[in-house]
Amino acid sequence: MTVVSILAVLIGIIAPSFSQFLAAQQAKSLTYDLTGDLLLARNEALKRNASISVSRVGAGWEQGWTVATVATNQPLSHRNPVVQSVTVSGALVPAVITFDPNGRVSSPLGSVRMTISGGQNDRCVELDPSGRVRSHTGACP
Repeated sequence: MTVVSILAVLIGIIAPSFSQFLAAQQAKSLTYDLTGDLLLARNEALKRNASISVSRVGAGWEQGWTVATVATNQPLSHRNPVVQSVTVSGALVPAVITFDPNGRVSSPLGSVRMTISGGQNDRCVELDPSGRVRSHTGACP
C-alpha cells in the first residue's frame, strides 16, 4: 500500500510537466513536417515544371494540410491533424501557399511567417518569396 501511495504522489507531480513536454514535442514535430512538406512542394514544382500548392485543411494549419498539383489537384502528400494542443499563429499565415514552376512562391506575395506554439515553446517557420524555407526556435519576428 505504501508503494502505491508513493507512486500516486510521483505521478501527480510528474503529469503536468509531462503534458507540457508532449505539447513541445508535438510543436517540434509539426514544424519539421511543415518545413519538409514546403521543401517537397518546391522541389516537385521544379521537377514537374508545374505549380504546386500546400493548402491547409479546415480552419487552421494545426488541422493538417495537403500538398497537391494545381492543374490536376493530384495529391502528393497529406498531413493529419495534431493530437496535442498546438496552435499556429502569425500575421502572415495564408490558407494556401503556391510554388510556381521556377520554385518561387507565387501566392501569397511576400514572406510567410508561422509561429507554432506547443506548451511554453515556440518555433518559427519562415518562407521567403524565393521559396527558401527555414525554421528556428522562438516566435517569429
